[in-house]
Amino acid sequence: MTTSTAAANHPKTAKTAKTAKTAKTAKTAKTAKTKTKAEAKAKVPRTTYAKACKAAGRTAKELSQYYTDTQIAGGYVNKVLARSSDRPFDTIIEPSAGTGAFSRHLGPDCIALDIDPKAPGIEKADFLEWTPTAPTGRCLVIGNPPFGKKAALAFLNHAAKFADVIAFILPRIFRKKTQQNRVDKNLHLVHEEEVPANAFTHEGKTVDVPCVLQIWMRGLKPRVKHTLTTTHPHFESCSQEEADLVIRRVGAHAGLLKPLEKNWSAESNIFLRAAGCSRDEMKQRFARLDMAAHACNGAGGGSINMSEIVELYEELAREAALAAPQTGLAMLDQPVPDMSGAIAAKDAPVETPRTAKETAAPAVEDPDVEVVTEARDLDAQPALRHVVLETATGAAAARQTVARFNATAGAADVITLSAPRSFRKMSVQNRLDRHFHLVEDGDGEAKVTGPDGHVRSLPCTIQTWERRPEPRPKHALAACHADFEFCGRAEADVAIQRVGNDAGRLKTPEEVRSAQSHLFLRALGCNPAELWARLAAIDFDTVRHNTAAVPSVAKPEIVALYEATRGIAAAATAPGKHPLAPASGAGSAPAGTHTEGAAEGATPPLDRSWSQGSATPDRTCRRPHAALRPCRRLVATLCRAFSKPTENRAALSRERSVRLSISRV
Repeated sequence: MTTSTAAANHPKTAKTAKTAKTAKTAKTAKTAKTKTKAEAKAKVPRTTYAKACKAAGRTAKELSQYYTDTQIAGGYVNKVLARSSDRPFDTIIEPSAGTGAFSRHLGPDCIALDIDPKAPGIEKADFLEWTPTAPTGRCLVIGNPPFGKKAALAFLNHAAKFADVIAFILPRIFRKKTQQNRVDKNLHLVHEEEVPANAFTHEGKTVDVPCVLQIWMRGLKPRVKHTLTTTHPHFESCSQEEADLVIRRVGAHAGLLKPLEKNWSAESNIFLRAAGCSRDEMKQRFARLDMAAHACNGAGGGSINMSEIVELYEELAREAALAAPQTGLAMLDQPVPDMSGAIAAKDAPVETPRTAKETAAPAVEDPDVEVVTEARDLDAQPALRHVVLETATGAAAARQTVARFNATAGAADVITLSAPRSFRKMSVQNRLDRHFHLVEDGDGEAKVTGPDGHVRSLPCTIQTWERRPEPRPKHALAACHADFEFCGRAEADVAIQRVGNDAGRLKTPEEVRSAQSHLFLRALGCNPAELWARLAAIDFDTVRHNTAAVPSVAKPEIVALYEATRGIAAAATAPGKHPLAPASGAGSAPAGTHTEGAAEGATPPLDRSWSQGSATPDRTCRRPHAALRPCRRLVATLCRAFSKPTENRAALSRERSVRLSISRV
């Protein structure tokens, strides 16, 4: 027996050889298994949505069969076709037709597809596996894709391969930037609106599913994805033991602040601690963020993530930074600490002391008038008739003034108050007791002592409200008009600056740098040149200052001013009527709400839709009515802008009566 043979027969050596052989065999088997798995993955086609639903039992729930109301679908069809009336579509496809809610409004040439057709004329096919067999030309894909198994995103991206315009009803999660970043980069979002409640039928029952209608259009250049920032110098993520703040991340209470005393799940909550500011400052700022409303765009009960929290915080910082140079103080309608430090963490914000005092001359000098400084004092003031409310200071001044107004309304017949100029906003006035009507509105100043001890003057409004038997109708906050619609930059004909010192300024879409600070309009009932001329006839100067913070204009204000200006132009050419005379009875616009032509000398309109009750502007108004200036140019400008004949001598000869009617205001 040789040495090598003896070594091979040794028990220990034999065991080692056996172990090595076993390891080699296992390794070979693992490699073969991996190779087989890779080959199988390459050879087997991907599981389609139709097959997935079939495997799940093909129930209505699994198929996401939520059928759109026919009338709502018809309205969306008309809206999409009207937007492209100058460029009609060659091919129209409804990819998940179901009962044909959309295709029935599009005629027999519409290609209707569905994996489980519920109406005649619908081809049975899986849209994710379907491609056009012939050139489509200009193509529209419209409908309500299924939401389950991420099918909505799959439908959207598949349609992007051949569609020029895609109009889909989608889950509200598509409002989130994280979801939009997953959409095909060649598509641009040009329109979005909420779907009305109870717009769907599921298993024979009417149901409410929170959704949005989004219109995506193929652009010439790829879309730039949203930048998602998850950190901020003022706060950072941490454990609950180190947290100064707890934010609910998912569920029905997503976006709400939670008490620190309880134990919370790390998977369902976000824990933050202050870094570049104090704990109290961070809490105060987060209390101003409307995170709950933003979280409603999430899937299921709602959700919010760090990138959205940072974005909301930065937006708040920008608003405060813009407001600081104009007022020299914090915004009346927001907490006092200056948020400009959110951009530079080293700049520590300064908080106005709670003892800061403010004085404002009452609109009516009456020695018998009771001055109510706190709403809770009303219990000790029996049968108040005329109440004066002084300007509120500190955090959320407008909200505090609204609460004090409504608390006082039960025991008063007349209320005079000095308030932030945001009280001229229709949305704010809609929150006031409806038995009170605005009868006087003027400009004033409030004296405020700043943290440095200096007294500063802040502009405010001095209003008088009077109790009347009939309730005050609420302002209609319309956000749409037959002549135009708000849209995205890609489809816009006109842009209007929304915030800043130039709020209300008209621009071309090409002149706009920041889309967030502008509103974009697209002409519908007129051509773009006419829309520009009509908007140029509106004076946004005073309306944009009806805010306690940064000058701004809102969609309802643009619609209301546009309609009021149209009414003036119509009245100017109506025989026997004064273009600017008050309606029968007491009715006019609040001070500071007016329109005028592009020419100098424009006069504020008197329109009952702006307020109720007679108005007598304060003599101290900084913008006195141009009642004695020539009105001929105003009438001519508005008539030209709204395509009315200006040769009507009867209309223009009423200039003297127009002056007299306005001078009474």
